[in-house]
Amino acid sequence: MTKIATKGGMQKLILNLLKALGSKAIMMYLFISIVTAVCLNPYQNKEPKIIDCTMGGESAHQEFLKKSIPTAVFLDTSRHLFDTGSDGLHPYPTKEQVITAMQNIGVTLDDKIVLYSQSGKHMSTARVYHILKAYGFHDVTVLDGGLHKYIQDGHPTVPGVDYSGPPSVIEDLADPSPYMIDMDEIIEFAHGNRPNMQIIDSRDIESYYGKDPGLLAGYLPGVKQGHVPGSINIPYYHFIDPVDQTFLEPLEIEQILVSYGIDKTKDIVLMCRTGNTSKILYLILEIAGYSDVKLYDGSWYEYGAGNGPVHNPSLG
Repeated sequence: MTKIATKGGMQKLILNLLKALGSKAIMMYLFISIVTAVCLNPYQNKEPKIIDCTMGGESAHQEFLKKSIPTAVFLDTSRHLFDTGSDGLHPYPTKEQVITAMQNIGVTLDDKIVLYSQSGKHMSTARVYHILKAYGFHDVTVLDGGLHKYIQDGHPTVPGVDYSGPPSVIEDLADPSPYMIDMDEIIEFAHGNRPNMQIIDSRDIESYYGKDPGLLAGYLPGVKQGHVPGSINIPYYHFIDPVDQTFLEPLEIEQILVSYGIDKTKDIVLMCRTGNTSKILYLILEIAGYSDVKLYDGSWYEYGAGNGPVHNPSLG
């Protein structure tokens, strides 16, 4: 089970103990999937690679230059972590693209990496988290609540500075396929041939039930309305505190999942509209202790344009 730091009572207890033991204990505590700004200050002294990975191209870059966490670098996710040679809308990057992107900001496989994003951009950090984990980076964490919570808690910011050091050396990366599932397996599920599989669709309720306003407006032409028959709709935002933008605690997450009938012993697959918000759900399930969760990266953009079974409740 993945160790995590949450924002509640257990975390406060552990942090109080760590403060009594000193900074070395705090550093040991930071081998986790979620960190908080409370933990980040001593972490900076050990020079982790803190990365603003906000999607948004040059506008996100300009925001980074105005305000960033000290020592952070900017990763232009929108340009460098999408497979431009693929037909997908938000396609998973190739091994070569990931190597180049991380080398260009001086990051190695063995670095301690802390990812954060600008206000309200959970999709950015969750997407990069999944990519780095799937490609075999050894120690990747996400700053809970991102820059929004960091500033809200009174921590310092500085104008961002682009990385100008030497490129890192990355010889090779892991095969990400064990983290993924393809459309053929989703079709098998839709035909009732995968009884041990549960598919969670993290789109909003409107889209899941066949009233996606974007599709109604002609966005993603050729993509049908509806959902994979038998899939379970759990919008990702149910698991995020709307005030401070942090993730809910593991027990709260587990209670929501159980209320929707999610079974930890099943083969759980995540999908959404274009493969992005499902990665938020991946991180959320990891916080709650779920393992071996698979991602259908093609998501509804691919499935809805194909020939697999579709259920559209809006048609009656």
